[in-house]
Amino acid sequence: MKYTVLILLFCSSLVLAQKPKNYAVVTNELTQKLVNAPVTKSPMRLGVVPFTATQSSTQQSPQFGEYLTETIIGQAGNYADKVKLYERTRLDAIIKEQELELSDLMKPATALKIGQLAPIDVILSGTYTKLKSYVAISARLLDVSSGEVLMTFAGSIKVDKNLATLFKASESKINQPQSQPTQPTAAPTVNVVINNTNGTSNTSTPSAAELCKLRVKEFKVKLNDLSSSEKIEAVVREAMQTAFDMNCGLLHFDVMYTFKRYKIENKNYYRFLLQTLDTIALPTKDERALEIIRFMANDQPLPDEAWTSVFKVMARIGNYHLSSYVDYAIARSENAPEEISQSRIDAIFQLVAAGKFGLPLPIKKEQAFFEVMEGFKRNQPLRQYVIEKYADDLVLDEKQKATFFSELMSMYKDETQTRIKSKIIQWIGDFINQHEYAKANEQLYDFVWHFKLTSYEQRNSEIKRDYPESDLKQLVVLSRERFAQYATTTPYPSQLEDRLNFCVKYNIPVPGVIPTLEEADKILKGNAVSEQLRLMKFLVLKEEAPLPLEATLVAFLAHKSLEDKDDLVEAQTLAIEVLGNCKTTHRTAIDYMINSLPNYGNDTEAAKIALVKIGKAAVAPLQARLDKTTLQDGGLQFQLITLLGKIGKDAKPAARSIQRILDTSTNKDIRYAAEAALQAIQ
Repeated sequence: MKYTVLILLFCSSLVLAQKPKNYAVVTNELTQKLVNAPVTKSPMRLGVVPFTATQSSTQQSPQFGEYLTETIIGQAGNYADKVKLYERTRLDAIIKEQELELSDLMKPATALKIGQLAPIDVILSGTYTKLKSYVAISARLLDVSSGEVLMTFAGSIKVDKNLATLFKASESKINQPQSQPTQPTAAPTVNVVINNTNGTSNTSTPSAAELCKLRVKEFKVKLNDLSSSEKIEAVVREAMQTAFDMNCGLLHFDVMYTFKRYKIENKNYYRFLLQTLDTIALPTKDERALEIIRFMANDQPLPDEAWTSVFKVMARIGNYHLSSYVDYAIARSENAPEEISQSRIDAIFQLVAAGKFGLPLPIKKEQAFFEVMEGFKRNQPLRQYVIEKYADDLVLDEKQKATFFSELMSMYKDETQTRIKSKIIQWIGDFINQHEYAKANEQLYDFVWHFKLTSYEQRNSEIKRDYPESDLKQLVVLSRERFAQYATTTPYPSQLEDRLNFCVKYNIPVPGVIPTLEEADKILKGNAVSEQLRLMKFLVLKEEAPLPLEATLVAFLAHKSLEDKDDLVEAQTLAIEVLGNCKTTHRTAIDYMINSLPNYGNDTEAAKIALVKIGKAAVAPLQARLDKTTLQDGGLQFQLITLLGKIGKDAKPAARSIQRILDTSTNKDIRYAAEAALQAIQ
């Protein structure tokens, strides 16, 4: 918590330290950063919520927050190829329904919740802090499916005369006398009297748009009372008298929202929506289509009649929009029989193959594949079906290959069944073996890094559950050559070291970099200490003990060097560790380890660990050395007895020697160690 506060204070100081700029400059910088954010889907489906004041702000102005929000929306709307804006009124309704605080919308957990309710990919939220002469603003772009922060922004806006009026207006409202409640203001009359040049007067009539707005407002009130089936039918009858267009028909958005919220079903209204759906020629440019399908979606499959209409609409959508449609029309029907969902998926791909799916141009099968996979990200069985049936026919470019691998990684993480996780590992191995592309090396090693344990036990239990090592070993067997090939394809030294260590641990030879066992044998028998040290650093990481090198390693312990003594001692210390991993039975090696015990260096610690690993074969030499000790060898006695105790029952032959020390020693630490060792041995 302490570090979090420090980080927030540091970030706040950065925002406040920036030189204030004009409003237009800052908003343009934010927009540019927004439209160029690293999103996986283009155009990104964007929801924008109002900027809110922080507690540190000297003034709060909803007018400024609204003005800033609308500016960003307006500017982002100019990038139709990168951004598809979600209607604010729809998003505001969701926020209100869920009783979410605007200040919470910068939190990943809240973004995830909105992602389950609205057909968007990302959400932009932000805050402002009014200070003396400028306003500090902060914004972040959140992925609503993962909660990941994709972009952050901080800037300072000069307060000019125009902006100052927004804060003054807010202040005047706040400072109104509380003793005199504000009287409701009468609505302005629509009719206006205009004097013409002849001195006569003309009365203007309300425009069609004004009448529609009034009609929608009046109708919305009726949705507040749906307490009986009669009242619901009355609302439906009245609603259906108004065509579902984007004028007066906007009232149908309110009907769908209310019926969805309170789980109200009405066959007549359902049929009315299907008829409307059939009239939508260009669904990509008409938000009614997706909203109607979203309204119809639930955990049951769409009825055949509804699916027929929905499928016709889907066939007319453009690229980058299919995912939302399959999400609501197929993926969310969790209780649908498997054969129904699969037949509807097949219908999509059959039409794609015939070149009859998509406007203004037919969608290619590769584009359809990734859109469908994106739409099924919450439905693992359907993703699996699409991979198994349609992946083999794809002809992928560089970018699509990377996207495909990302899909497999996502599927692997989300899968909970051991058998299917193993199947996905097989797919990953096959894919990486069959395709070479620029990001392959990075993606492969990034994936295996998820299997790496940390120093936190709670996190490790999650890693072992989501990324079991048995699957990693399976992938190593499948793609050993690719791991070796990609081990050195990085410009970063630390990354290179990590990759090589991984290859050593899992016994993956990297020609010219990681020696084979035959090459290692020659190095250890030679005189190049630097090469020997480098080799030992590799060998100590090996998952499988290098048993063929055991005799050579034992002989290596006897090497001496005047010029490179320190490096040689370090290499021999590592050799002790490797021999422990080999569980060597060579008496020469075991005696070498025991002889290092009176010291307190790295070699001593390595020897202790190795002797315990060796176990039974080390008992007789340890006992022999213990029997030779005297009362003056208290420190050595303590170490020898402790090691025998850690070996456990296999050290039972040494019990008499330990008992002798217990009977003769007056040192309380040695006596305690002897008693504990005897208990462990018995």
